[in-house]
Amino acid sequence: MPLLLLYFLLAVEIVPTHADVVYQQPQIASDGQNVGIVFGAKNTIYYAHNDASPIVVAEAPALSLGNHRGPRLAFAANAIVITAGVGPADQQYGPNTLRSWRSMDHGKTWVPGPNISTPGTGGMGFQALASDGKQRLFAVWIGPQNGAPRLFVAHSDDAGATWSKQNILSQTVCECCHPSVTISADGTVRILFRNSLEGNRDFYLAAAPDGEHFEIAKLGNGSWPLNACPMDGGGLGEFQGSVITLWRRESDIFLARANGQPEERLAAGKNPAVALRKNGIYAVWSTAEGIMAKVPGKPAYVLSKSGSFAVLTGQGAVIAAWEDKGKIRTERLEP
Repeated sequence: MPLLLLYFLLAVEIVPTHADVVYQQPQIASDGQNVGIVFGAKNTIYYAHNDASPIVVAEAPALSLGNHRGPRLAFAANAIVITAGVGPADQQYGPNTLRSWRSMDHGKTWVPGPNISTPGTGGMGFQALASDGKQRLFAVWIGPQNGAPRLFVAHSDDAGATWSKQNILSQTVCECCHPSVTISADGTVRILFRNSLEGNRDFYLAAAPDGEHFEIAKLGNGSWPLNACPMDGGGLGEFQGSVITLWRRESDIFLARANGQPEERLAAGKNPAVALRKNGIYAVWSTAEGIMAKVPGKPAYVLSKSGSFAVLTGQGAVIAAWEDKGKIRTERLEP
């Protein structure tokens, strides 16, 4: 078993070396053999390598960070790619540009990659990144156009060395709820996002079997009339062509598949993430009691009494990561 994967199968704490450094917004990814984790602190992007000593990826003028905003991570065949929304210096909520960084030596060193968005259309840093494990990457983000939020997409077919021109996937989108994206083995791209349409803040799933021409459909039968942004973007899991989504409506979180079936209430909570494997559904979410977890065949349990914004690996061993009082914690979820 690779050292990096073995390391992250254990419960790990990544602790800042200085008291004034606060680690936030981890994202964890795996290619089935290796596991990596990216997170931020103020305007610095970090990548955790096999000894858990964070490596500085970049210093950004104003890194979008906090409440589902932060760097994203994906493994391609010959590169690891990180994306993040970066604004002008001293303007954390200024007009972002979605930027990228690449590592060709398993995360030891990093170099800037191309900008993915045009300047100023990266929004406030609500974005997602996925890889097919080969050369294709897909980025999705919420950004402005003509004074309104839009859902943008772009792709790379050379492991992030170059990126396509950005396109608008949806003219309507909830402005502060992060999207999610997956790429299946057959090349199907799926994007989960909360929409803002006709006064409702409901979830929609966009799917493109050819990775280009998307069909968009609402998830679930109910709706959430709301004249505000919940800042809670839900989660998307995929395994061998099967898809599961997990998202919040009012004070509850719901599971919904991509086949038009009614949604299923899982629990009360917020900020959910989900993963799908051969043996079933894994989920994490936040409550007043702490971070909850649900694994196949067992009742929900308290994963951590403190912390927030838990995420899960999309493939391989199911590993959770979350921020907790300035530290990053990880733990494998056992079925």
